[in-house]
Amino acid sequence: MKKYIFIILAVAATLGACKKSTLQLSNPNNPTPLALASEAGIESFAMGVFAKWIANVPGEGNTNIMQIALMMHSNMGDEDFSPWANWGLRYAANVSTITLPAPYNKTWTNPTGLSQKDILASNNSRKAGESNSTQYEWNVCNYMNVQANTLLLALDNPALKFSGDAATKKGILKAWGYWWKGFAYSRLGSMYLSAIINNEAGTGVTNGKFSDHTAMINEANANFDKAAAILATLTENGDYDAVFKAIVPVFNLNNNIVTPAMWIRQINTYKARNFLANTKVATMTTADWTALSALTAAGMVKGDFSFYFGMAAGAINDLSGNFYHPFAFHASGNGFAWVSERLIQEFKPNDNRLAGNYNIITTGPVVNIRNRGIQFGSRYFVVDIENGGTYGTDNSMGAISIAGTWEENSLMIAEGKIRTGSDIDGGLAIVDAVRDAQGAGIAHVANTGLTQAQAIEEFRSERRVALYLRGTAFYDARRWGVTTSVANGGGRAKANILVPGSLTGNASAIIVPCLVDYNYVDYWDVPQNELDFNAASVGSAPIKN
Repeated sequence: MKKYIFIILAVAATLGACKKSTLQLSNPNNPTPLALASEAGIESFAMGVFAKWIANVPGEGNTNIMQIALMMHSNMGDEDFSPWANWGLRYAANVSTITLPAPYNKTWTNPTGLSQKDILASNNSRKAGESNSTQYEWNVCNYMNVQANTLLLALDNPALKFSGDAATKKGILKAWGYWWKGFAYSRLGSMYLSAIINNEAGTGVTNGKFSDHTAMINEANANFDKAAAILATLTENGDYDAVFKAIVPVFNLNNNIVTPAMWIRQINTYKARNFLANTKVATMTTADWTALSALTAAGMVKGDFSFYFGMAAGAINDLSGNFYHPFAFHASGNGFAWVSERLIQEFKPNDNRLAGNYNIITTGPVVNIRNRGIQFGSRYFVVDIENGGTYGTDNSMGAISIAGTWEENSLMIAEGKIRTGSDIDGGLAIVDAVRDAQGAGIAHVANTGLTQAQAIEEFRSERRVALYLRGTAFYDARRWGVTTSVANGGGRAKANILVPGSLTGNASAIIVPCLVDYNYVDYWDVPQNELDFNAASVGSAPIKN
């Protein structure tokens, strides 16, 4: 049964008892589908999907909540860390214990005394305000989905006329709508126990049927397939390029035209990501690896463009506000996030990427910041792009892929070859190729007699290094069993922790290889912000762990 939610209630459901403008899903002043009858108007509306990333968060003001979701993933994937409670960031990365080896033989328990599951549950309410970690990805994905629904409905308006190659212009816009639905459902299905499949335009209509995360991934892939089917009928021409540039902001690199063929390959890579992200590697069968291979064989290749999240000079008219971007959050001038020591330890000796992109903090390491956790410590900072680095900026520079890259696709191929044992050296040759392409400058490992276990370790460390900040770190940690509790065979052994001297008897902090018990839930509960106004209907999938 459809539910019509009065606008002020839909607003209140997002981030607690807050003002009417907070995280609005729809605005009565926004154009309706029938009003989007001009070519320029519908192109502007199509670009507006990016505007759904911005929301007014109580206590924080206008915030790019998509960036908050990305940061949660980086934190939980232990490639970055942020010790701050803003937006509930540190709660998502609340590890249970860290055990120091001999001669220390100590087990440190996080200061809250709560597991990640418990602390997320304790904050999962509207009363918790911005501290409810679970709400950000949920909200931004549902906002994007409704924007896409409205776009697709508007494209069926017979009053809408296009100049030039009308079929191509309408086709790329339809593919855009279905792609964003696939993207939104992919993220929901890969993060939450269940979510809502909603094909209604921005009219305040929703439903209370919560589908489990597997069904959400199936729906994501179905929408990707609809986009791919349309793209297969299109040929890049001047009108295609013009529409692409009109719907992708300049700061998101709209001169990097994603051609129909590139886009289809990108969709296959994303579907492969969906498969891997939601399948524990320990349970994968020969049939699973075969299915993955079929997708990656048709996936992205070197030279393909992706969709990006970038910045504009001075952060004017972009989505970063000179802060809300993966490269800006941990920039040397911000001090809001740092690179994890567990990422630094993945680099092999003499890897140029370590020397070029990460540097020792000149003022000394950050250690157990505000006594919030000894995992919150690092000797390193990310070198800004303006200083020759790749992953940081204090001057609104750079862009990050949000939709897969050729490196990700290649490393999925490598993983299949290595883990199945069908072509270990072939997989290692791909690892070598990715390292070469990124300028690592280290010796090749293919055809050096590595065992399968050694080859898996080469692949594992390279995937973490090569795909830094590309949205895969948490998915990988989950599917590899790292975030599972130690009691159930998970955790990470020999994980480098910058341990305070008070725990080791040293005058200063030192690196100690420890056992980290992350003990994370695989999928998050549905935010109570949703359930307070849209209770799960009979027959819904579970909504709580």
